[in-house]
Formats: sequence, C-alpha cells, structure tokens
Amino acid sequence: MFGYKAPGRTTGAVAAGVAIGLLLSACGGSSSSQDSASGEIIEDGALTMGLSAEPANLPAGKDTGQVGYTLNALLHRGLMAYDSDGKLTEGLAESYKVVDPKTYEFDLRPNLEFSDGTALTGSNVEQTLEYLSDPDTAAHAYGGLKDIESVEVSDEDTVVVHLSQPNNAFLQYLAVPTAAIVPPDALTGGVDAWVGAGPFVLEEHNKGTNMILKRNAKYYAADEVPLETLELAFYPDGKARTNALLSGDVDLIDYVPWEDFDRVSSTDGITLDAQDGPFMYLHFNVTDGPVANPLVRQAIAHAINRDNAVAAAFSGHGSPLSGMPVSEDDPNYDEAWSNMWSYDPDRAKELLAEAGYENGLTLSLLTSSQYAFHQDTALSVQADLKAVGINAELNNPDWAARVEQGNAGKYDIAVSGNVGTVTDISYISAFVDGPANYTRSFGYSNAKLNDAFSKAMLTQDPGEQQKFYDQAREIFAEDVPLTTISSRAQGYAYANTVTNFKNLPGFLSFYSGYSLASMAEVSQ
Repeated sequence: MFGYKAPGRTTGAVAAGVAIGLLLSACGGSSSSQDSASGEIIEDGALTMGLSAEPANLPAGKDTGQVGYTLNALLHRGLMAYDSDGKLTEGLAESYKVVDPKTYEFDLRPNLEFSDGTALTGSNVEQTLEYLSDPDTAAHAYGGLKDIESVEVSDEDTVVVHLSQPNNAFLQYLAVPTAAIVPPDALTGGVDAWVGAGPFVLEEHNKGTNMILKRNAKYYAADEVPLETLELAFYPDGKARTNALLSGDVDLIDYVPWEDFDRVSSTDGITLDAQDGPFMYLHFNVTDGPVANPLVRQAIAHAINRDNAVAAAFSGHGSPLSGMPVSEDDPNYDEAWSNMWSYDPDRAKELLAEAGYENGLTLSLLTSSQYAFHQDTALSVQADLKAVGINAELNNPDWAARVEQGNAGKYDIAVSGNVGTVTDISYISAFVDGPANYTRSFGYSNAKLNDAFSKAMLTQDPGEQQKFYDQAREIFAEDVPLTTISSRAQGYAYANTVTNFKNLPGFLSFYSGYSLASMAEVSQ
C-alpha cells in the first residue's frame, strides 16, 4: 500500500488563510541510535552535505530531478512554500486571498530583493508566472499552472492571478520549488537560474567537487537561517556517500542507499530519516514501433514481477505498486487506482501474440548507471520481459545523459522514479499531458483521458468529480501511458552535528531542500 497521508483537496473556502497540513508517512519515519543532537546550536554554523549528483545546470522552471529541487529550494522562493513540517505556507507572498475559485490575490512581503541586490517586484512575479504557464517552456509545474489566464500587477507589491478554470491544487503548485520567482535574465534561453531570492546564495562552484553556499543576506527571513555556510559535496557513488557520513567527512547525505539502511540506522550518532512516497515506473516512446501499440504496453505491464523488483532495487524497503498511488485521505480515493495490472506472464504472452509479436521482439530499455536503484530496477524488468519474449537491450548512461535522451525520446522503454508534483489526485494528469519531458512517455497523448481529467478538476460537485476520475482511471488502465513498479522509501541521514532537519513526508520528500533552511549545526 502507498504509505503516506496527505490532505484532501484545497478548496477556495478553506484555502483562504489556511495552510494545508500533511501527516507523516505511515510507512516512513526516523530511526536512530540517538534521540536528538545533544549540544548547543552554533551561531553562524557550517555544515557539509553529501549530494548524490552534481547539478549540471539549473534552468528556470525545469525538472532536473531531486537534486535540482534541492538547489531550487536553497537558492529560490516562490509565492508559496513548504515549511520544515511539510505544511503549505507563504513564501514571497506575505499573505494571500482566494477572491473566488478562479481568482487569487497575493500581497508580497515588503522590500523583497534577489540575492544580487536587484528589487523583486510584482512585475517579476507576472513575468515568471507567464513563463511557467507557457507550454513552450515545458515547466515542471506546468500541469497546475497552465490554467493561468492572466496576471495583474495592481501595484508593485500586489499581484492578482486569474485562472481560466478552478484549480483546487493551485496553491500547492505555487509551492513546488521549480515554481520560484526568478530575475528576467533567467527567463531567456540558455541562462541558468543561480541568482534567486531564497535562503542561500551560490558563492563557489568547483566542478566535480562541491558547491559552497552562503546565507543570503537579502532573503526575507535571513535572520531565521542558522547556517552561515552550507557545502554541497558531490558523491554520486552511493557507497562512498554513506561512508563519507559514517567517517565524519560530511554531516548529512541524501539518497541513503537502501542496502545501507540497517547499517546507517544502527550506527551511534547517526539518524536515518526515511519517508515512503517516491515511486518507480516504466514509460514509453509511443511515436512509432511496437510500444506505440497499447496491447504491447499492456503486455509489459502484466510481465513485471514487482515483488522481485522491490527486493532487487530496494532491499525490501519499498512496496510493489501495480497502479497509480493515491492518498487514502483524498476525497476521490479509490483502491482501483492502485490495482490496474496484475503480474500475469501468460496474459502478457497472449497480448503480445494479439499485437502480432508471438515470436518476440527487441526493445531498448533506458536507465541510468548513476543511481544503482534505477539500474537494478531495469535489470529486474529486463529479466521479466525476457521471460515473455521481449529482448530488452539496456542503455545505461550517467544521469545527465539519461535526462537528455529521455527528453529527446531516444528509447523504447525507460525506467523512471518520481513523485506527484502535488499531493492532490490531479497530479496524475501531469504524467499524461503537457510538454514533453524525460519523466513521461514521449509522444503520448490521449484526448479522452485528458478530457476526463480536465472535467474532474473543473467541477466542484463531488459526485461528478468522482465520475470523471473513474473514467480517467479506466482509460489509463487500458491505454497504459505508463506502468508503475514500486513505491520506495526515500532516506536522508545525518550526524549528531545536525539539528532541525526533517525529511518531508510522502511525495514532499523530494522537496526536503526546504527543510535545509532551518537546519543548524550543534556543538559536540
């Protein structure tokens, strides 16, 4: 079972002045040999984080993976944000008002500045939101921002956003780290968004080694950021990353390898904070070839032994997933979403024969050598596909190349790991509609599926909403725009030199960079 708990849909009536609360994951949590750091907080402290990848770039609004979300949360802020408990809160907006279901008014904090000292005004908000809602941008949060019809700057500190239709999760989308407000030059092609209005500023980037971040004196809450310096040291190898933490070379690491969970959690002075939320899946290039046929995609979905994949990739720290994860707290929860494709190799062979491939076929399978769990998932899938007559040829580049090839559609099947952009069930629509990106099936579009999602998100009638989501689920199960494999525990671990850091719950685990702003160094 998908193990996080999230709030229900945000409605206009409750959104005004009310933050969305997220409960801790039922399957996640912290384990440690120590309850908390025992020393005193060091003023203007300095900590080192072992990061699982080096950011190749940081284009405004784009999805560059979990490390990109972390950098965005450290260097930037949007109108909304998440606090260290995973609750929706104001960011650059000091307050907001839901005027009606299609109109949101934001009052900016006074005297906002970017880290380079230039003023951040309502005009910057207008320019950024227009950029993020443009389909040509292919923004990560486009699925929830595409409804922006216009942005009105009534004065330099007040912005009114008009939507073309109600969007119950709109405020959640504004809190996504990639929905940050950026300077004008970051909205032009080929310019990375290193200058922001977040808690830290990039002082130094030593390629292949580390980044040095300093507290941003221009940040609106700079006096609430305990650290003066945060070093991001690059450890793409998982075992090396764990060893760096256990040896004291770093204070905190992301992406704790699943095979190291027990070793880390049993080490004195180390806290393992793991949350269940991210999930693994396969997506497809449907522009031509065998996987353009839904029958072949159905066959692949039924061929996968998900229990084996969990054991191979996550040492049991995950759960098999044969459908899309939806929170049981969501008003539109239906267990059928999680049970679309059973493990049935015989049925897979029948479907391949029906599609004209009774003698088998060969397909390319894109994964990444940089993250062992991606590679191990692919190897498990490869064996399952071979058993039903599909020869899957592995393509195993580093992460930057994996993203590039995914964006270009250079694959038949691809392994991905992701979370919902927001916790609302409407997140699923972003996996089947919108600009092409490396996390969803290349060339995929289904007008009936898009229409069902659109109608579900538009109506305010619960019965109608449920009806349209049921229609979407039935189409999804048959057309197989992607097929899920497993949920997984996502772990951070830190030494007793660290306090006030929390891995955010559920899908928000990928946005735990927000929690780094409140992290502090403690004396030993």
